[in-house]
Amino acid sequence: MTEEKEIQSALVQYGMPDAEYELIRHNENMTVKVNDQYLLRIHRHAEGFNTVPIYDGLNRDAIRRTELAFLCHIKEHGMRVQSPLPNKAGELITVLEDGTCATMLEWLPGRTLEKSDVTKDTCFQIGEMTARLHQAAQQFQADEILDYDADLCGRICEKLALDAERGVMRSRYSSILQEACRIMRDRLNENRDILAVHADLSMSNILITETGLVPIDFSLFGRGNPMMDIGVLYGSFGSLENRCAIAEGYRAHGGEIDFPMLDVCYALNILLYIVLHIANCGENNMERWCNEIFLPLARGSQLIQEDFYMPNIKH
Repeated sequence: MTEEKEIQSALVQYGMPDAEYELIRHNENMTVKVNDQYLLRIHRHAEGFNTVPIYDGLNRDAIRRTELAFLCHIKEHGMRVQSPLPNKAGELITVLEDGTCATMLEWLPGRTLEKSDVTKDTCFQIGEMTARLHQAAQQFQADEILDYDADLCGRICEKLALDAERGVMRSRYSSILQEACRIMRDRLNENRDILAVHADLSMSNILITETGLVPIDFSLFGRGNPMMDIGVLYGSFGSLENRCAIAEGYRAHGGEIDFPMLDVCYALNILLYIVLHIANCGENNMERWCNEIFLPLARGSQLIQEDFYMPNIKH
C-alpha cells in the first residue's frame, strides 16, 4: 500500500474521507497534518529506520495503547499535551487493511523549536518543562511498556554482535559498543529511580506555543530513569551554557540530577540512535562516538562533570 493510500484508508476510518492533509515526516512513524486540526500517525517506520531491536518480543499495539493512556494521565496532572481521538468505532487504535496501525491526536498550534530559538532562557524553560513532565508522570502504572533497562541493553548487545557478523558494522566498533553496553546494563540493573519518560526530547519534539513549551511525539516513550530525558536534551543542546540552563530549570522545578546515571543515559541515547539509524551512521561519527563516549565509559571515566562540562566531547 502506498503512503497516499494508507493515509486515505486511515482517514476513512476516522470519518474524514475528504479531509485535506499534509505529510510532515516519516521516521519511526508517518505523521500527517489533517485539516489543520489533527495529527494522524501511521505506525510504520521508514526504510532505514529499524525499531525492531528495541521492541523485540514486545506487544507493539499494547505499548501504543499505553502511550495514549500516558498522554491522558499527564494531561490530567497539569501537562499540556496532545489528546488522542477515537475512530468511528470508538477505538483509539485503528488497524488498516494491511495490518498497519494508526492513531489520531489533536493538533496543537505552534511550531517546533529551531536552533535560532535556543537561548539560555529557552533552555531554562526546557528544564522546567521536563521537571513538570516527570512530576506529572508520577503514579502512572502500566503492564505493557518499553523499558529502558538492563534487558534492553542485552537486546542491543545481541544486535551489535549480529551487525558485526553480517558486515553491517565494523568489528572494532561493535566490540567497543558492546563493552560500553555491558557497563550500562550493570548500572541499570542497580537503578531504582524509575518512571515513565518521553525518551526523545529533541528540538523537533518540543513545540513553542503561545502559552509556553509543549512536549510532543511520545512514540518512543517508555519506563526508565528520569535522566533518560536529560540525556536526550544534552545530546541536542551542545553548549555548556545551554546544558547548565537546562539543569538549572530542571532543579528549579524540583528535579534532581543523578550524574552517574546521566552518563549512562546520555550514552544509551547515542547508542539507541546508532541502532535505529545504523544505515545512516557514517564512519566519522562512529569513530568519534567510540573514542569520545563509549571507550571512556567502558574504562570507567566520568563523561559529564558536576559543572556539566563533558571533557571527552568536542563542541
